Amino acid sequence: MERRKVALTPEKYARAIILLSKRYSSKSVFPGNNYVDIGEWLLQDRSLLSSAKPDEEIDAFASMSEQPHDLVVVYNTGDKKWDVQQYRQDQHAAFSSTTSILAGGLGQLVFIRGFISPSWLSAIGSKYKIDPEFFRRHMDFLSASIDRHAYSFPSLTSSSNNIFRLCVSTLLHRDDFGGQDLHSQRVSQLNELGTYKIQQLGSTRVRCGDSLVREYSTVCSCFSVIEQWISLCITKTDTGWAVIAWMDQGRPLEKSPPGPWTSHIESKATPLPILQHHPKMAFRTTINDLDPDANVSAEIQQSTSILPLQYESLIALVDLARRAPQDPLSMCIPLFAHAAFSEVQFLNLMDSRIQTQINSIAEGISDDALGNFHYFSNILNRHCQQLKDSIHALCKLAEKSGQELTGVKAESPMPKSVASVCPSILGTRRQSSETQVKSIGSSSSDGPFTMKGLLEDYEQLHVRCTDLSTMCTRGITLAMNKATIEESRKAIEQSERVKKLTLLATLFIPLSFSSSLFGMNIDLLEQGTVRFWWFLVICVPIILFTYILYLWDSQVLKRFWVKLWRRCRGYGRDMTGGRSGRDPSHIV
Repeated sequence: MERRKVALTPEKYARAIILLSKRYSSKSVFPGNNYVDIGEWLLQDRSLLSSAKPDEEIDAFASMSEQPHDLVVVYNTGDKKWDVQQYRQDQHAAFSSTTSILAGGLGQLVFIRGFISPSWLSAIGSKYKIDPEFFRRHMDFLSASIDRHAYSFPSLTSSSNNIFRLCVSTLLHRDDFGGQDLHSQRVSQLNELGTYKIQQLGSTRVRCGDSLVREYSTVCSCFSVIEQWISLCITKTDTGWAVIAWMDQGRPLEKSPPGPWTSHIESKATPLPILQHHPKMAFRTTINDLDPDANVSAEIQQSTSILPLQYESLIALVDLARRAPQDPLSMCIPLFAHAAFSEVQFLNLMDSRIQTQINSIAEGISDDALGNFHYFSNILNRHCQQLKDSIHALCKLAEKSGQELTGVKAESPMPKSVASVCPSILGTRRQSSETQVKSIGSSSSDGPFTMKGLLEDYEQLHVRCTDLSTMCTRGITLAMNKATIEESRKAIEQSERVKKLTLLATLFIPLSFSSSLFGMNIDLLEQGTVRFWWFLVICVPIILFTYILYLWDSQVLKRFWVKLWRRCRGYGRDMTGGRSGRDPSHIV
């Protein structure tokens, strides 16, 4: 008999996570200490595990904003037309009950726009049977205590091959943030960011649809960078597959919990758009049929916020409409490309700031260059790791999809990091004739919206990020050498001042000695009757003798006295030898 599959309800899904969080190492080899925080967070939603009626439910995570917000957007792919469904913050029950009938092998794309409530997490997780590790990693801000996360992340690479993460950077610009010193401003913002993650994100102050910020960096007095995540999970469904894309970009930042960027938003900071390129972008456009005014009224208009609302037309613009319904990799390519274009702008900004610092050191007008280089180096090292993880994610997706790079010759050089991360994809066979790697679909393009183009772009971004980090290291060395030279110059100047002071002392000390000599209360020079010129007679020889000693080197004086002593001894021996050399007959 076949075992009947038991339906996984949102309540059962939540209970499973809570029970896992109460599993300790004394009872199981799979303890759930790292799920304690998310288990406690799920318990904050009383309606999730209780039998309260819908009228009696009070959602502690419901947003009070009057502006409508599509929290979850679902794309049901098809051969010709895609079916799009959008859900608000209070429609998690309707989401769970909705059944999408897709043709065999076709997939779904589920966008989560901003923070979600425990009810929504349970609804999405139970419907698509998502590994709870996906939600725990995206909500890592809940585990602030070492006892809770126990340094469990990053974990083994093979433990979660279907969970990936992209980092999207938004550049904020204004004429001058001004006011506070740049170093103290960075320290203050770092403390504010820690407070934001603990007191805002780790409590019920954050509501459904609110935007989240992972890192915030002040590059200079005119630019700052907001870093946000897009977490991806690829899972199998009964009829095909689904891609879950949980984005930190939800409601506008000014309507989300405040953080260190709030003061810059209030001072009219302008976000720079993420500029993407495609050969057909001038002849086609993307259409927002769901919520045309979603990003228009926002003070901080982020390009990533409208990405879920125009994804179907974006897929069509980049010529992925045929492959995306059948392939998770093709479905995710626009997300990887969007993150790559944002990284390009970030690295361009860092490159310009580093060059400015190096030029200021060369011109001798640097202000805290050493601290700036250390700050830049830490940011770039973090981005290097993120780019490396993205390369690994692309390789894993290509491996799952059974696709390989387009038109790469067997003897052509491969990027080192790509070849080391995914040798099974980039492996080539040595044959007498030139071996070609299979193409992705029917496209021969190597642009940023193809697998080969993306891998090359991410490899170049990783190399460039590493080069900029190395440039920061050279800048640190240059700044330290410049500081050493400056200290040496100051030491030389100080020695010149000491030399002048010593010269003055050479003049005044003999005068003081002479004055003291004439001021003694003894009748040495008949002080009552001696004339003034006696003072000059005594002072002038003493001053000349002191100045001669000042000018002469001690070694020169030593050699002079040694030479004089030897001459005297030699003259004495000659005199003695002359007397002893007389004729003995003359001696009486």
